[in-house]
Amino acid sequence: MKQSMFTLETNEKIAKNTYRMALTGDNGDCTAPGQFVNIRLNGFYLRRPISVCERTENGIVLIYKTVGSGTEYMATLERGTELDLLTGLGNGYTTQQSGESPLLIGGGVGVPPLYDLTKLLVSEGKSVTAIL
Repeated sequence: MKQSMFTLETNEKIAKNTYRMALTGDNGDCTAPGQFVNIRLNGFYLRRPISVCERTENGIVLIYKTVGSGTEYMATLERGTELDLLTGLGNGYTTQQSGESPLLIGGGVGVPPLYDLTKLLVSEGKSVTAIL
């Protein structure tokens, strides 16, 4: 776990109540697909846990759904906003026992973390089937 500042690059609505947020910053602690971050939001006591959809060269991508006042506030944040994140949370997925043809099943906001996992499995030469 590491506390880091990230800069919001994009925060766009991609479906009803669903947003894609791209952040730049030190993603070095986000080492495994399926990990999550905790985001500190001004004016809110609790951080918001959001799964990492993708680790990029210079940051991370989050997909989140607006389900309450915290995530509704997140949807209003604009490019350039500095965000305090705790990164590298959770165990993430392991691919050591995935076999040659892993089956991934997910739904709702459980789907975004499967994106990075799929990329990793394919890079390992696996034939991935997904049911979403």
